Amino acid sequence: MKHYQEEMLDIHSFDPSSRCDCIPRESVVQANTSARNSTIRYYLGIFLAIAFFGGFLVKSWWEDRVFERDTKRLLAYYKHVIPGSLSDGDLHNARYLVYKYRNKKEKLWKNLEKKYGHPVLHEHEWVEEDTPKDETDGEEENLDDTTAKGGTSDSEEEL
Repeated sequence: MKHYQEEMLDIHSFDPSSRCDCIPRESVVQANTSARNSTIRYYLGIFLAIAFFGGFLVKSWWEDRVFERDTKRLLAYYKHVIPGSLSDGDLHNARYLVYKYRNKKEKLWKNLEKKYGHPVLHEHEWVEEDTPKDETDGEEENLDDTTAKGGTSDSEEEL
């Protein structure tokens, strides 16, 4: 019991000037620096994760866009070079060929040029030959009016 009372006296008999109740300034600065670095590290980690996975998203979108563009290019080539063939309009075959030559597209285009003797153009570069050209160049001929050719009209013949 005596030991416990001595400890109590030691607790109550301290010198207030020798004891510092405040936290030293250096530890506050260190805490602020540590908190700031932790926050920067946290947001930098989030940014890098978004950039990493977003990069895969952009890469996937771009590869799909190029795949569809090359498929349309191949279909337009078949449409203009060998119209009416089995390859003309065969989307599955065109997609298969573009997939097969996905890393060697120049080889595909060169082989097609060698096989059919026509250069491979992009879809928008082909000249549309579907529209027939009219020989009258915009002049319309009125087939009902026979007086223009020197003949007589039906109303004059009846008289």
